[in-house]
Amino acid sequence: MAEQVKKFRIKNNALPPILVDQQGYAARYRVVSEDKNRYSHWSPVNIVQPEYIFISGNTIFNKNGSIANFAWDAVDINIGANHIRQAKEYDIWIKWDRSDNGDWIYKQRIEGTTVSFPIPTTYTINGVIQGSQPNKASIEIYLIGTPVTRDSDFLLVHEDGPHTI
Repeated sequence: MAEQVKKFRIKNNALPPILVDQQGYAARYRVVSEDKNRYSHWSPVNIVQPEYIFISGNTIFNKNGSIANFAWDAVDINIGANHIRQAKEYDIWIKWDRSDNGDWIYKQRIEGTTVSFPIPTTYTINGVIQGSQPNKASIEIYLIGTPVTRDSDFLLVHEDGPHTI
């Protein structure tokens, strides 16, 4: 009996977070006997590296009292000239300082294109709390990936700042 080749597709919305260090997705498949009991075998893990092009727009910053607000255009994800999808989730890193190299701090993963933060009364440099209030704010916006890190700019889609607060 001839073997049947079966194809499958994974929908864009079902893709896992991209592996930052591999710049791709980990994928493997399982072959199962027809009766689903006799045997099965998992393939080795393969890294699928799509040739994504991230198209970023503008970022906007404003301060409203003691709140810093950031907004940005949604990021389009393309392969060549083909539009794949629009990013919906982002990892947000923020740096508060006084032009003295404050620490980057991971704040949160958000769905959407706006985020607001209360302006803190202190900030840190190399993990040491500074006794004064910061007067600058910078933000970095990444597409979601695993692990959450700033070690690679592969998923970095927006940088904004420093802004005077």
